[in-house]
Amino acid sequence: MRKKKILTVGFKLGGGDAEHVLFESDWSLLDADIVLFEPSLGEAEYEKRYNGKPLLTERSSAEVSTRLTHWHSELRSALAAGKLIVIFLTKPLEVFVHTGEKAHSGTGRSRVTINLVRPVTSYAAVPHLTGVTPKSGTEIVPNGKVGFFAPFWAEFRDYCEPYEVWIEGKFSDVLLHTKTGDKVIGAAVGQGGGTMLFLPPFRYRKSKPRTSNEGGKEKGPTEGQWGKKMVAALVNLADVFANERAATPPPSWVNDAGYRLPQEAVLASQILDVQRRLGAIEAEKQQLEQQLIKEGSLRRLLYEQGNPLEEAILETLRLMGFTAESFKDGDSEFDAIFSSPEGRFLGEAEGKDNRAVNIDKFSQLERNLHEDFDKSGMGEFAKGVLFGNGFRLAPPGDRAEVFTEKCFTAAKRIGAALIRTPDLFAPARYLKSCEDADYGRRCREAIFAAKGEVVIFPSPPAAEAPGDVATREGSSVKETGKEPT
Repeated sequence: MRKKKILTVGFKLGGGDAEHVLFESDWSLLDADIVLFEPSLGEAEYEKRYNGKPLLTERSSAEVSTRLTHWHSELRSALAAGKLIVIFLTKPLEVFVHTGEKAHSGTGRSRVTINLVRPVTSYAAVPHLTGVTPKSGTEIVPNGKVGFFAPFWAEFRDYCEPYEVWIEGKFSDVLLHTKTGDKVIGAAVGQGGGTMLFLPPFRYRKSKPRTSNEGGKEKGPTEGQWGKKMVAALVNLADVFANERAATPPPSWVNDAGYRLPQEAVLASQILDVQRRLGAIEAEKQQLEQQLIKEGSLRRLLYEQGNPLEEAILETLRLMGFTAESFKDGDSEFDAIFSSPEGRFLGEAEGKDNRAVNIDKFSQLERNLHEDFDKSGMGEFAKGVLFGNGFRLAPPGDRAEVFTEKCFTAAKRIGAALIRTPDLFAPARYLKSCEDADYGRRCREAIFAAKGEVVIFPSPPAAEAPGDVATREGSSVKETGKEPT
């Protein structure tokens, strides 16, 4: 008999008989015979708290929403395909995510852009539940009328953690309930030949040695042995469900055209048509996802470092009307060389996680200016520009000064311009959506005019700019009130 394939999602099970799948993956559950699933959000970055709960960054908001939708779809598909699915009912993880939509209040310079957010729970990934209430307790009563669950419960009840939630839904069977009997903490749903069990978490814990019938001491199972026992018990459960719906497999000759019913041919053709359309839709989805990543690349001005930050800076300079590129040959490497009617510039960019950009990067800029002057054959030095993204992991409005005092002193000495890369975001976003040569010229002039100081860019025209959420202190978020995904 073929060995059953068991996948765990959201946690690992000891014993080596189950394969762990990362919650962040796009793995298909149709590969498995048995699926063990713990609701999660996976790896996510938080930018601050909102209404007492973490608010995910825009990037993590999109990633988490995609993961929850993926697993919700996969669990439904696996159930319809006849799999045994066990959902371990851990305490919900609750966060707020950006919807990607914005609202505005005020006008002119007092105009404020509001990021719309919505609540999301880890149980958005789990189908067939209409309610999940975080509650803890230890009094768990099995439903004695459900025979198939009794052996499993008898073997593993001592490893059942205190329950963490009450659940609501349209269940085929209630397996476990509270002492009063009015709250469900374990249940089963049968659909499409498959079975989905909702159970409290079972956790291995080392038991004390006990006296055997022969008077000796018996040790409890190791974590690996316990995991193997859990897998064996689940395989037995899967076999029970399979036997209940067992039927004689159709012999091959039944598929001959002479035994086909008229409507079967119609349905088979419709299935093929749907598969073709699904393939086209999936290809279109992947193309749109790539476009979405590309269109959002300017946000790297807010949080990136290294090459991604440099690419976003070059894109912004081109939007302002500069001819801009990086430069690299065998001996030299410059982050940005850019020019316009206002002059010729050479820039260096630096991002720091939790501190300001220091004099080391400015010293590199000075060396590059001398090297460029020597190579270019120009009659004068290019104007130096230091692009800094200090404290890049904090929201822009919460950051301290991104350049050290020594950077300011050195910049004054040679007349260089200092640019905080988050300050580029509002001009870049406006110019990306609106061709405005006059505004681009004013941005270039601001860089050219800054000598030993931070560049202050002109505000985008209020009538057309969508507002500078990222760099405006006191920018706010607003809950949409929509239901979780």
